[in-house]
Amino acid sequence: MKRTLIASLLISTALLGFPGCASDKGQKPEPEKKPEQAKDTRPMDQRLTVGMTKDEVRKALGNAGNTSVNSDQEESWVYTDRAKAFIPYYSMSGGKFHHLVVNFDKDGKVKNWSSNTTSSY
Repeated sequence: MKRTLIASLLISTALLGFPGCASDKGQKPEPEKKPEQAKDTRPMDQRLTVGMTKDEVRKALGNAGNTSVNSDQEESWVYTDRAKAFIPYYSMSGGKFHHLVVNFDKDGKVKNWSSNTTSSY
């Protein structure tokens, strides 16, 4: 009786262990990965050139935080990193905030830009 109990326990344990050894790694094709482009770490204002299109600016800087249009129908995009203000002690420890305004002409090309750096204290 003991032998049958021990044998059935060993067989049950061995059968339960088999599914854990299965793998489907060779059956699923690996998804193709696009080569990652190196992130541009230059300051934002150095990534701009006069005459860039809005799409080129969006690609270089991302989406603007704010946009505005003046009476001449010329558009301005504003980029700022004020979100750093929510980092504990960032501004009190001398952290700086960058503010960039990109101005477009009527044709949607970069006309000029202005950039400044400020601190809260």
